[in-house]
Amino acid sequence: MTISRRSVLCLAGFLASAPWCLRAEALPPIHEEVTFKSIDGLKIFGNLYRPKGNGPFPAIVRVHGGLHGQAHSRQQDYFVDNGYVVLDVDYRGSEGHGKDYRNKLTMAEKELDDVVAAAKFLQALPKVQKDKIAIMGDDRGAYITYQVIARQNPFKAAVAISGYTDLAMQYEYEAEIAPNFMGIQKLMKGSPYTNEDRFKDLSPVHFANKINVPVLILHGNNDRLVLPDHAWKMSEALFMNQKESDIVVLYSPEEGTGHNLKGKALEQAQEQALKWLNKYLFPDKKK
Repeated sequence: MTISRRSVLCLAGFLASAPWCLRAEALPPIHEEVTFKSIDGLKIFGNLYRPKGNGPFPAIVRVHGGLHGQAHSRQQDYFVDNGYVVLDVDYRGSEGHGKDYRNKLTMAEKELDDVVAAAKFLQALPKVQKDKIAIMGDDRGAYITYQVIARQNPFKAAVAISGYTDLAMQYEYEAEIAPNFMGIQKLMKGSPYTNEDRFKDLSPVHFANKINVPVLILHGNNDRLVLPDHAWKMSEALFMNQKESDIVVLYSPEEGTGHNLKGKALEQAQEQALKWLNKYLFPDKKK
């Protein structure tokens, strides 16, 4: 069934009394650094977190953002606390694994294979439910998420947070606010003026018809690095193509709804994401 839902969540004056799901006595996750091979044989790095117990557990491949970026180790993890194995993948081009690895930066190319390989790595673990794998990304990681779920993949649900979906629009915006940085220009190795077709073909708003996984879009209304317009445009494109999706834009006067969600906004986003994942990974579970 491909019915699209659309919603806006207002945080101002609401979150102070909103229920929260974090377990008061949550134990630190079991953490280990792992490596696995991508489709072309390249060694890929990641941080693996899992709950205590025998499982098997559902799992999430988490995709970090940034021009290069890196998945940093964490002492606590909301999704692990709620019964998920989580693999933060440092796809090719990520920081922290040497110059050669960092220089393998690509845009909608082999890094997508790395993310799919991360899911296959999880499926090979005895404590993971092989048919209950989700993907979640923020910023560029959200963009990668859209790319991955528009091709053959093992994922049952997806969450895209603070992601850009129209590359030409993001290029123009970065040229206005950060002309000395121009992350999209670096990733695309050009501009929409010199390579209009490539910018269009690689923009999720233009391949929404290929999305084959239910996707939740989360975005803060005070995001000044990737405007919420990207979320709204993607939601509209998915709706027009009758793809199963939802959008939650977090509204608040607080700084917590900026590009990197913080505080109550982050808590609410995590809660919404968990509900979405549980809905599609466990469709027969009673509400």
